[in-house]
Amino acid sequence: MSPAQPMKAFIAGSSFPAVLIPFVVLGVAMMMRPEQAFPPQFLLWGLPVVMGLWNIALLRLMPRLPGKGSALTYWLSGAVLGLLFTTLGVSTGAPGRLYNLHGTMAFLIMPIGIAAHGMIWGVMVYWVNGKLGLRS
Repeated sequence: MSPAQPMKAFIAGSSFPAVLIPFVVLGVAMMMRPEQAFPPQFLLWGLPVVMGLWNIALLRLMPRLPGKGSALTYWLSGAVLGLLFTTLGVSTGAPGRLYNLHGTMAFLIMPIGIAAHGMIWGVMVYWVNGKLGLRS
C-alpha cells in the first residue's frame, strides 16, 4: 500500500455514497421518534470514521483474502460490518427505541442491516474504490 492509499481508502469509506443508506435509515427513524433518538453526532462524526477505517483495514487485508478485490469480497466485508453494527444495536436496545421492536422482534433488524451494509460495500464502496484507483 503506497503512502497515499490509506488516505484515499479513508475518503472512499467515509464518502457520501458509503454513508447515504445508514443516514437515511437511522435519520428517518430518529425523525419518527425524536424523543427516543440517540445523539445525531454518531451519524455525523462516528459513522464516517468507522466506515473509513473499515475500508483501510479491508484494503490492508485484501491481498490475503480470497477473491482479492472482487465485488464479492466487498459484499462479504460489508455483511460482516452490518452484523457487527446490528449486533451492537440490538444489544443496546436501539430497535426498541427507534422502531418500536421489542423482544424477538428486535432481531428482524439484523438481516436488514446485514443486507444493507453488504450492498453499501459491494456496490458503493467498491465503485468509489475503483474510481480512486484502490482496486487492482
